[in-house]
Formats: sequence, C-alpha cells, structure tokens
Amino acid sequence: MAKKINFFILSGDPGVGKTTLTKKICLLLNEKGVKTVGFFTEEVRRNQVREGFDVVSLNGERGRLAREKSLLSSPAQHTVGKYDVLLQEFENIALQSMRMKPEDNETCVLVIDEIGKMEFFSTNFKSRIKEIFSPASKNIVLATIPVRQSDPLIESIRNNSRSKVWIVTRANRNTIHEEIEREIYKAIKI
Repeated sequence: MAKKINFFILSGDPGVGKTTLTKKICLLLNEKGVKTVGFFTEEVRRNQVREGFDVVSLNGERGRLAREKSLLSSPAQHTVGKYDVLLQEFENIALQSMRMKPEDNETCVLVIDEIGKMEFFSTNFKSRIKEIFSPASKNIVLATIPVRQSDPLIESIRNNSRSKVWIVTRANRNTIHEEIEREIYKAIKI
C-alpha cells in the first residue's frame, strides 16, 4: 500500500515565484474552507533594491528575518551573504505561527515558507521542523525549500516517502497551482 502524501513541497531557484505560488494556493484553500496556519518570508525592497527579508504570519504579524548589515545599528550573530539574520524577531513570528491547536489537525494546512539557511540558524525552528516532518506526524504541510541545499534535514524532507516535490520554474509557476491544490484536497479528503 502506498504511503499517504502529507507534505507538499515547492522548490526552485531564488526569485522564481515559490512564495507567490504558496500564497495563491493558500487563498484557494481558504476559499474552499480549508484553514491555513504558518508563515511566509517576503523580500523587503526600497527603491527597487532588496534590503532584506521579513517573516509574515498568515494572520498578518510581521517581523524582520534579515537586513543588510549596513542598515543595522549593531551586527547580528549570524549572516548569510550581505544579510544579518535577526533570529529573535524570526522566532517570535515563525514559531508562534506554526502552533496548531488540537481541533486544527486534519482540516488545517501548515504553511512554512521557507525552510532554508537563514531559518536554520534557529535551533528552535530546526527542532520544530524535525517534529513536523517526523514519521509520527499527522501534519499536512505546504512548504518551500531551496533547490540546492546540502543540509541533511532539508534533504530528508525532499526525499521523505510522504513528500511530493514540485520544482517551480518561470514556465510552470502560473499553472501548477491546480495540481498542487488537487493533491492537498486528496490528503484532507475534500
């Protein structure tokens, strides 16, 4: 008997549209009465120049995930390229938004955009990801992961027998939402 797919994973190059696609799928699920909880990461731009990233919960709470070093008054402990990662702000929003109530279980989709290098500086976040994707997990998850990553936990998500992975490209990003939505409905039996 085939294992049930519970983990719906979007991967692709940076800037290809994974977050936009995730938001679109959430909107479609919500329109059909499916509850979604979790968070998105969004670019922060000023005068068309990216200066960092925010973490935004599905209920609208916003915090800084990362900013260019030059925009901060003091350096952060962790950096990725030209960005300082603001762990406390990230954890305050992301970890709280990933809490599901017992009544949410099968009728709720947990959205995690993104599971990546910046986010993994948080040991609390990494522990929560291990829980969410554990063999005993009953979570239904829509998540994004980097296309190229050597982290063993991300690779375990990508290769999990309960995961279905879509590679988002400029060619398919406006059309694959229907297939993904259909697969999620199968998992929650709508």
